Amino acid sequence: MTEIDLLKRVRDDVPEPGPLVLARARQRLLTAQPVRRRVVRPRLVVAGGLALTLAGGLLAADVMSRDGSSAVPGATADAGTFLADAAAKAKADPEASIPPGKFRQVTTERTFLYKFGPKKEFTATEHLRQDSWVTADPSRPYTLRIQELAKVDFATPQDKAAARRYAPFLLGHPKPRLGRATCRGVLIEPDTQTAPCTPSWEFPSPAFLAGQPRDPDALLAALRKFTPLARHGVPERQLELARVAAMSADQRAFGRIASALNSGFAPADLRAALYEAARKIPGMRLTDDVETLDGRHGRAIGLAVNEGQRLDIIISPSTGQSIGSRLVDVGNGTAANDVVYSAESFTTRITPTQPLTR
Repeated sequence: MTEIDLLKRVRDDVPEPGPLVLARARQRLLTAQPVRRRVVRPRLVVAGGLALTLAGGLLAADVMSRDGSSAVPGATADAGTFLADAAAKAKADPEASIPPGKFRQVTTERTFLYKFGPKKEFTATEHLRQDSWVTADPSRPYTLRIQELAKVDFATPQDKAAARRYAPFLLGHPKPRLGRATCRGVLIEPDTQTAPCTPSWEFPSPAFLAGQPRDPDALLAALRKFTPLARHGVPERQLELARVAAMSADQRAFGRIASALNSGFAPADLRAALYEAARKIPGMRLTDDVETLDGRHGRAIGLAVNEGQRLDIIISPSTGQSIGSRLVDVGNGTAANDVVYSAESFTTRITPTQPLTR
């Protein structure tokens, strides 16, 4: 059995989970599938009575390189110039600090294209909303609220009718889930004790990001470094590890840059360093006037990934602030034929209150 055969069988042994696993959209956001347009539903990890919803940073381990990919002539230079400008703006206009007794609320909207039915012939777009409230102390646990199935869009009325038979959870209305998180990616139910977990580039916490180098070369080295995945102290299965090992260092770095930016936790000096590190990754392309889920417009820095897909990081040209990301199924080379497979946008604001947890 070859490595490609292993990659194609990733998650084949995972049973179909129930509706409470919808928060997996965070894990699957910007995931390049080993077989194009094949969607396999992630699972809810339950260990020691804790429901661990993988709602943290995008799982860069799912983003794999495609040999022989190349950018449009001049695209990398244009992308590098734009990133340098964004880095300068981030340094010149840092976000306001969090006052004592207040919180920075990070509100994230996500979509995930889900195919279902015997032949995956039906399509739905799942919407998820996540809110996090962090304090000025990056080491403190923070409050996290996830609204699963905030909305579901069906491609046609026939798709919605088919959901009643093949994916009835899509028609449900689950209540928001609220808890305390000790690192990005782990949701602790309110009626359980807070438990530690290990933050990483895939699941970045405020404290993890605060400790990263600001020198672009040192930062890029850290972003490129291979580290096997572990969730709540339990290493992934061999098929999962084979997928991680198949990535190129540049793909790993680019996915982790998107993860850090999308968390909403990266301070201005780290954002600038991430942009400068991204400039050193070859093969990027620059796309003008990309719209985020919440209607804002920016420019996208994109990198080709497995099986005709491109990962885009969307940045506001006026502020240098990252405002979202998306995974695109590339058409015949023209933007008009691109299909957005998954997308994310986020906003931050200072607020005096947060929801109460037990």
